[in-house]
Amino acid sequence: MKFWRNFKDFILSFFYPRNKIYVISFPNSGRTWLKHMLFEIIKELHINESNIEFSHDNSEIIIEDGTRIDPNIIFQYTDRYKYRRAKVIFLCRDPRDIIASNYHQVTKRARNPFIFNKKSDFVQHNILGFRRIIHFYNLWAKNRSIPNDFLLIKYENLLSGIDELENFLNFINIRIDKKLITKIYNASSADKMRLNEKNNKIKGFTHFGKEANQMKVRIAKQGSYLSELTSDDINFCNNEMKELDIYYNYKI
Repeated sequence: MKFWRNFKDFILSFFYPRNKIYVISFPNSGRTWLKHMLFEIIKELHINESNIEFSHDNSEIIIEDGTRIDPNIIFQYTDRYKYRRAKVIFLCRDPRDIIASNYHQVTKRARNPFIFNKKSDFVQHNILGFRRIIHFYNLWAKNRSIPNDFLLIKYENLLSGIDELENFLNFINIRIDKKLITKIYNASSADKMRLNEKNNKIKGFTHFGKEANQMKVRIAKQGSYLSELTSDDINFCNNEMKELDIYYNYKI
């Protein structure tokens, strides 16, 4: 079965233009923020970037319309030959911050959401929880040599200023004045985006309520897991972090 899946993906790669750009991330890694800034830049420059596709690459377990994705796919199929002619940007975030945010995504930001008796049941779930993130990250660390070109960018570096955003734009061959990048970056702060989301001013956002954890733009800061997870869950995650590929350079 795995052989035929890989063969299919190998053939499928020829149906996409060479150097098609994929921005891949686990849900709640900052994709919405990065996508928003990119589209604002594209709008300012009056360019067409239809060659860029944002994807969770089967790592999500539910989408906002309520569709539940087979959670076993990323464990069954671990090769990424589909991307062999493409350019891949992998957006990562500290997995502990992801799981704290992802819990609210799957229980509050979808029709027919998941229900857990307590947050720990999700965090420590073998398939749906924290181990899923570690597996997905390790999968891509292993497969990063398959695409034509590969760039790792970090949510934490995006929070620090425009340098990581510039790295992203240079990789996809968009040249832009630094003043304009700074203007768009500052206009896309979490506080401003959260306010616009509350007022339904951001195109493409599905409204699930105005309570903080129902919103797409939540805390948006590094280390938020420290106040959102129990000490038991933090210890569990830190222990699982020992299995994370050193390529990502996240400290326990």
